[in-house]
Amino acid sequence: MGRKYPERVTASMLRVNHDNETLLIRHNTSVHFGESTDQLGMVIMTNPGSFELKTTTPEWTSFKNGTSPLDTFEVDDYADLTMRNIIKAIKCSYEDQSMISGILRVYNLSNIRQPVGLKAEVYHNRAKQVISSELMALLEDPITHSEDSFLAECNKSRFVIMGFVDKVFEDKMSKVINWSESVKDRRVCAVDKKGRFSHPRRWITEPFLMNEAIKSLKSVTCKF
Repeated sequence: MGRKYPERVTASMLRVNHDNETLLIRHNTSVHFGESTDQLGMVIMTNPGSFELKTTTPEWTSFKNGTSPLDTFEVDDYADLTMRNIIKAIKCSYEDQSMISGILRVYNLSNIRQPVGLKAEVYHNRAKQVISSELMALLEDPITHSEDSFLAECNKSRFVIMGFVDKVFEDKMSKVINWSESVKDRRVCAVDKKGRFSHPRRWITEPFLMNEAIKSLKSVTCKF
């Protein structure tokens, strides 16, 4: 039996050390629908959370534990829970599945890997203390700092999915949401009962949010 979510996920990982801690930064992340290299869409979330390889390898284990000689790791894996929720919403929004072809770019307010949302800012700031200025764009996606860059990337995409963890990187979150008003015709979000752009991880445990995400996506994808 084939995988329910066969889409490949690629990314690059950077490892930095802060005191006795190993900090991981995931950047250049994409979900691949088929073989096309065209940009299908983009998603903006808070941070990579508890990202983990689906198939653990000795190389990955030693890398994340800080014991391997190299400080970079190239990921080629399958989707985690959050990305599976996004893939499901995309597939449910298209009547013609052949239209789902291309690359979904994944961006974050911070690229620090930290599963506890409220600790993400702490770990982000620790990484900023030790990362070089040349590598800062790997920790902070440039599109979160420049409205022009943000809108240029949005305009390459059929849809722009947005969902965030509550009370984390609030200033950055408010900024990109405000910028996205200019591309509301392609913005996709599942708004919860408090008016927040819910994080895709919630879409499986709160089915009404998945329904809202699909509804929002359909309103955009029906134009193509």
